[in-house]
Amino acid sequence: MAERQYRGYRVYAYIALTRLFHALDLDLQQPDLGAVVAVRIERPPQRVSKEELLHAIRSNSHMTEKVIDYLLAEKFATVTKDEIGYDIRITTKGVDHLRKFHAFYRELYARELDQHYKYTGPPGWLR
Repeated sequence: MAERQYRGYRVYAYIALTRLFHALDLDLQQPDLGAVVAVRIERPPQRVSKEELLHAIRSNSHMTEKVIDYLLAEKFATVTKDEIGYDIRITTKGVDHLRKFHAFYRELYARELDQHYKYTGPPGWLR
């Protein structure tokens, strides 16, 4: 029986960060990104819950908590709880980080991402 290889939380944090950015309905390469981000962060077109992040990283709740804690510690995301549940949003710092390191992370985690999406293929928002 093959031994299951676990990925480090940083690759999951990258996947979660791209999912949070996708909720803004913006293009990472658009020239006026800085001007548009502030408005979209305040009123994102989509809500991202803990369950959606858990589904995006395709891991357990312990890893999801670890990823969220990391994103909060780095100030890449904010979490608010309301009557519906948890609302997780990317911050301007998170967008800047993703914009700066997106290509680097794609190359660094290429093997892990290929394994992670081996049977389903990566979602459009991760490309």
